[in-house]
Amino acid sequence: MNDETTRIAERYGITEKCASLERDLLSIDGVTSVEVDLNGFLDDIHQVIVLVGYDFHIVTSKLRLAVDVVNTAYLHGLEESGDRIEDYGEHLYLVFNCGQSWSEIFRPVSKSEEGV
Repeated sequence: MNDETTRIAERYGITEKCASLERDLLSIDGVTSVEVDLNGFLDDIHQVIVLVGYDFHIVTSKLRLAVDVVNTAYLHGLEESGDRIEDYGEHLYLVFNCGQSWSEIFRPVSKSEEGV
Protein backbone atom coordinates (compact mmCIF):
# COMPACT_ATOMS: atom_id res chain seq x y z
CA MET A 1 0.00 0.00 0.00
CA ASN A 2 1.21 3.51 -0.66
CA ASP A 3 1.56 6.04 2.17
CA GLU A 4 -1.82 7.68 1.62
CA THR A 5 -3.68 4.36 1.54
CA THR A 6 -1.82 3.19 4.65
CA ARG A 7 -2.77 6.39 6.46
CA ILE A 8 -6.46 5.98 5.54
CA ALA A 9 -6.43 2.29 6.51
CA GLU A 10 -4.92 3.18 9.90
CA ARG A 11 -7.56 5.87 10.48
CA TYR A 12 -10.36 3.38 9.91
CA GLY A 13 -8.74 0.39 11.62
CA ILE A 14 -8.56 -1.74 8.47
CA THR A 15 -4.80 -1.93 7.92
CA GLU A 16 -4.54 -5.69 8.44
CA LYS A 17 -7.57 -6.42 6.25
CA CYS A 18 -6.04 -4.39 3.41
CA ALA A 19 -2.59 -5.93 3.82
CA SER A 20 -4.05 -9.45 3.86
CA LEU A 21 -6.10 -8.74 0.74
CA GLU A 22 -3.05 -7.35 -1.02
CA ARG A 23 -0.92 -10.40 -0.09
CA ASP A 24 -3.53 -12.84 -1.34
CA LEU A 25 -4.08 -10.97 -4.60
CA LEU A 26 -0.32 -10.95 -5.22
CA SER A 27 -0.31 -14.74 -4.83
CA ILE A 28 -2.60 -15.19 -7.86
CA ASP A 29 -0.64 -16.62 -10.78
CA GLY A 30 0.42 -13.85 -13.16
CA VAL A 31 -0.35 -10.92 -10.85
CA THR A 32 2.58 -8.50 -10.75
CA SER A 33 1.25 -5.63 -8.64
CA VAL A 34 -1.69 -4.57 -6.50
CA GLU A 35 -2.69 -1.00 -5.68
CA VAL A 36 -5.47 -0.40 -3.18
CA ASP A 37 -7.38 2.89 -3.14
CA LEU A 38 -9.40 3.86 -0.08
CA ASN A 39 -9.97 7.55 -0.90
CA GLY A 40 -13.74 7.04 -0.91
CA PHE A 41 -13.59 6.42 2.84
CA LEU A 42 -12.77 10.11 3.28
CA ASP A 43 -16.22 10.90 1.81
CA ASP A 44 -17.99 8.14 3.79
CA ILE A 45 -18.04 5.85 0.73
CA HIS A 46 -16.90 2.50 2.06
CA GLN A 47 -15.51 0.97 -1.09
CA VAL A 48 -12.17 -0.65 -1.83
CA ILE A 49 -10.79 0.03 -5.30
CA VAL A 50 -8.18 -2.43 -6.52
CA LEU A 51 -5.86 -2.01 -9.49
CA VAL A 52 -4.31 -5.39 -10.29
CA GLY A 53 -1.31 -5.51 -12.59
CA TYR A 54 -0.63 -8.70 -14.49
CA ASP A 55 1.90 -10.24 -16.85
CA PHE A 56 0.08 -10.86 -20.12
CA HIS A 57 2.63 -13.55 -20.99
CA ILE A 58 1.41 -15.59 -18.01
CA VAL A 59 -2.25 -14.59 -17.90
CA THR A 60 -3.83 -16.21 -20.94
CA SER A 61 -7.40 -15.44 -19.86
CA LYS A 62 -8.28 -12.04 -18.43
CA LEU A 63 -11.70 -13.41 -17.56
CA ARG A 64 -10.11 -16.15 -15.45
CA LEU A 65 -7.89 -13.56 -13.74
CA ALA A 66 -10.90 -11.33 -13.03
CA VAL A 67 -12.79 -14.29 -11.52
CA ASP A 68 -9.78 -15.14 -9.33
CA VAL A 69 -9.51 -11.52 -8.14
CA VAL A 70 -13.25 -11.29 -7.40
CA ASN A 71 -13.26 -14.63 -5.56
CA THR A 72 -10.26 -13.55 -3.49
CA ALA A 73 -11.96 -10.26 -2.63
CA TYR A 74 -15.12 -12.13 -1.59
CA LEU A 75 -13.04 -14.36 0.69
CA HIS A 76 -11.85 -11.16 2.36
CA GLY A 77 -15.37 -9.92 3.05
CA LEU A 78 -15.72 -7.55 0.12
CA GLU A 79 -18.88 -7.49 -1.97
CA GLU A 80 -19.94 -6.67 -5.51
CA SER A 81 -20.36 -2.94 -6.13
CA GLY A 82 -22.18 -3.16 -9.44
CA ASP A 83 -19.34 -1.32 -11.20
CA ARG A 84 -17.87 -2.82 -14.36
CA ILE A 85 -14.48 -4.45 -14.23
CA GLU A 86 -12.26 -2.21 -16.33
CA ASP A 87 -9.40 -3.63 -18.40
CA TYR A 88 -6.51 -1.19 -18.83
CA GLY A 89 -4.23 -3.45 -20.85
CA GLU A 90 -1.91 -4.90 -18.23
CA HIS A 91 -4.15 -3.87 -15.31
CA LEU A 92 -7.65 -4.71 -14.14
CA TYR A 93 -9.58 -2.07 -12.19
CA LEU A 94 -12.19 -3.37 -9.75
CA VAL A 95 -14.45 -1.69 -7.19
CA PHE A 96 -15.85 -3.54 -4.17
CA ASN A 97 -18.22 -2.55 -1.39
CA CYS A 98 -17.12 -3.32 2.14
CA GLY A 99 -19.07 -6.17 3.66
CA GLN A 100 -20.18 -6.51 7.26
CA SER A 101 -16.83 -7.92 8.43
CA TRP A 102 -15.22 -4.63 7.36
CA SER A 103 -17.98 -2.41 8.71
CA GLU A 104 -17.80 -4.07 12.12
CA ILE A 105 -14.21 -2.94 12.61
CA PHE A 106 -14.44 0.61 11.26
CA ARG A 107 -12.98 2.86 13.88
CA PRO A 108 -14.98 6.05 14.31
CA VAL A 109 -13.09 9.08 13.05
CA SER A 110 -13.33 12.16 15.24
CA LYS A 111 -13.86 15.65 13.82
CA SER A 112 -10.27 16.57 14.76
CA GLU A 113 -8.96 13.61 12.71
CA GLU A 114 -10.98 14.54 9.63
CA GLY A 115 -8.62 17.37 8.82
CA VAL A 116 -5.59 15.06 9.00
